[in-house]
Amino acid sequence: MLKKVFGTFGARIVCTLITLGIVIINSRVFGSSGVGTIGLFILGITILQILTSFIGGPSLVYMLPRNDSFQLIFLSYTFALFINIIGSILLVTFHLIEKQYFWHLLITSIFFSTYYIHSQIILSQEKIKAYNFLAILQIVLHLGLLLIFIYLLKNRDVSSYIFAYLISFIIVSIVSIPYIVEKLIFKGFQNIWLVFKQMITYGFVIQIANFTQLLNYRLSYYIIEFCSGRKALGLFELGTKLSEAIWILPKSMATVQYSRISNCNENKVYAQKLTLAFLKLSFVFTFVAVLVLLSIPNHWIACVFGAEFSDSKPVIIALAFGILIFSCNIILSHYFAGFGKYKINTIASIIGVVITLTLGLSAIEIFKTMPYIKVIVWVGLISTVSYTASFTYTFVCFLKDSCIKLKDLSIRKKDIFLFKEEIKRILTNNKL
Repeated sequence: MLKKVFGTFGARIVCTLITLGIVIINSRVFGSSGVGTIGLFILGITILQILTSFIGGPSLVYMLPRNDSFQLIFLSYTFALFINIIGSILLVTFHLIEKQYFWHLLITSIFFSTYYIHSQIILSQEKIKAYNFLAILQIVLHLGLLLIFIYLLKNRDVSSYIFAYLISFIIVSIVSIPYIVEKLIFKGFQNIWLVFKQMITYGFVIQIANFTQLLNYRLSYYIIEFCSGRKALGLFELGTKLSEAIWILPKSMATVQYSRISNCNENKVYAQKLTLAFLKLSFVFTFVAVLVLLSIPNHWIACVFGAEFSDSKPVIIALAFGILIFSCNIILSHYFAGFGKYKINTIASIIGVVITLTLGLSAIEIFKTMPYIKVIVWVGLISTVSYTASFTYTFVCFLKDSCIKLKDLSIRKKDIFLFKEEIKRILTNNKL
């Protein structure tokens, strides 16, 4: 049982459940305004992490077995420090993060980046159990420290969340050091600029897609903050978190899919068959999950998260179709990623961002005159349109690449059988 808990899927589920617990605590203790502040802070951290990963991200997994480990790690640390300093200054300068949280943002982002670099090095060594253990350790520490700050130290301010978040990453960064030290072999700085060029070239292809997708997901936060304030953002944040929690299974399926496609020796027939099966199952699961979420009464949400969050239900309704359709896009994007076709995913994300920007910015003056409930609903609808457009482009590309017919989209027994077999294969390979 413990082996399964520390498996990739078990770790994802554990982290999601603990995160839900943290969301409940945040909503009941800090209220909608506090939740909005936390949402902006975490968004700032995420933006910085994606930017630092142009060097110290997935490129490490690919390059560590092939290059000087010391140079790669040195470049990753240096680039992360530089980007975090410049990025934090810019986020505060453009009022995307409150000035009072500058040092919190900078220090947290540095340790977040340090841990992320370490985690990528651990992945490159295929130490999956260590990778999952650290992920669970961080979220458990975050929850434990948050409870200590709030209920023992009586600090019921947003800073308690931020300090708990920061300390958790400091600890996991330190705990992960032994996995890094064994890889450090100093051989000098010869050809280090060539290594830097290779890292940024490889990392750029992947991270530009991730960055545009982040904007597609979260650009709406800044629009709501600008037009309706922090309380409205907090309500939207909760509705978004609850809706996106449904993606846990599609994302887990995509992990299996990506692993299989990356190792299928360019066998497109197999990859398309697998993707089609996962696409159908992802749609069915998400459809059922969305219906369940929509059926939850407002007073249940108020009972769990606090009375003021009953207004989050309209956001869930507005996002429902977008969440459903984008669960399918998660599967399709991993199909193209498995073959290294990141350009398609990037274009799909850019289409979504352009729609969000066009519709969102053009409606800002109208939003300023509207009640905040209507604003967050309209922004939710804009997100749904954005998700639908991104999916449509990716789906058309998949149809052209695979030459499947519409009748192939019906669910068959062999799709379920294929899914079960692939899960068994992954679990067996990881000795779970």
